[in-house]
Parts: sequence; C-alpha cells; structure tokens
Amino acid sequence: MEQARATAEKMIAQLQVMIDQTGRTAGPVLRDVAAKAAELAAVAAENAGPVAHKAANVTEHVGDRLAARSKDLAADLRKAAEAARARNAEGTDQGSKPDDAPKV
Repeated sequence: MEQARATAEKMIAQLQVMIDQTGRTAGPVLRDVAAKAAELAAVAAENAGPVAHKAANVTEHVGDRLAARSKDLAADLRKAAEAARARNAEGTDQGSKPDDAPKV
C-alpha cells in the first residue's frame, strides 16, 4: 500500500512538472500565434483598402448617373402634369369635360 502511494505521488509530481513546462512554453507560442494573426489582419487591411476605394468610385459614378436620370424623369413628369392641367383648363374654358371624365 505504501509503495502504491509513493508511485502515485511520483506520477503526480511528474504531471506537475509537465504542466509547469507547458505553461512556460505556451506563453511564447501564444504570442507568436497572436503576432501572426496581427500580421494577417494588417495584410488583409492593406489589400482591402484599394478594393474599397474602387467600390466607392463605382458607387459614386452609378449614383451620379442615377441622380441625373431621376432629375430627367422628374422634369418629364412635371411637363406631362403641366400639359394635362393645360388640356383640362382648355376643356373647362370651352365648356367641355376633361379627358378623364366619364362619357355620359
């Protein structure tokens, strides 16, 4: 029984030595892994910059074109509305019904 206890204590002591060694070596290894991850993030950021700039330029160009088309559409709609109002005013002045009035 004493021998089994001594063997168990010896094994526990060996395990403690292994844990201590792992703790000492894990710190620098984890720092190396963190440094590599930071380098990877830096490279990704450097490469993403030009892509984001290109996307911004394309977005600006498309936005300008869309704004111009929207202004043209608004002008066309205003002209059509004004023409319809003018036709209705002419029809009312002449005593006739507007174009969209139901025929009786």
